[in-house]
Amino acid sequence: MAESGRSPAVKALEESKRLPLVVRWRLRREQSRRRTGVLVFAEIREPLRSLTYKAGVVSLRENGVELCSRSRDAKMPKFVELPPGAHRFEFKVLRVRAGRSSLFQRVVDLEEGEILVALCDPVQSNVFYRRSPDADTWEVGVVSP
Repeated sequence: MAESGRSPAVKALEESKRLPLVVRWRLRREQSRRRTGVLVFAEIREPLRSLTYKAGVVSLRENGVELCSRSRDAKMPKFVELPPGAHRFEFKVLRVRAGRSSLFQRVVDLEEGEILVALCDPVQSNVFYRRSPDADTWEVGVVSP
């Protein structure tokens, strides 16, 4: 499959960096239940009543099947339970104009009780506060219990 659009900026999730409050809360909840899976959060600052839809949709796919997506209508972190083992994920930000979309793929091996945390800060050109990044920014990392 040919990659279209821009390349996102992908960084490793730093343990020293403080996660957003709603992500920490959901991560602790799933760790206390000893679940294995993926936790996706998109920092979309576009208001619900915006006249345009430039923020796009942040989605996570495995083997072509969409596991979850986040948009301006669904801003809370989403947890998807997965079996332990190797998983091939496709992280994507989809926009109305295909040239503005971005994606990258990563293979992750999850052990029992581990959670893959994926934070996305998509480009949002029409926000007036807290300048948007120049490229879609992802922070991805596995958190052990």
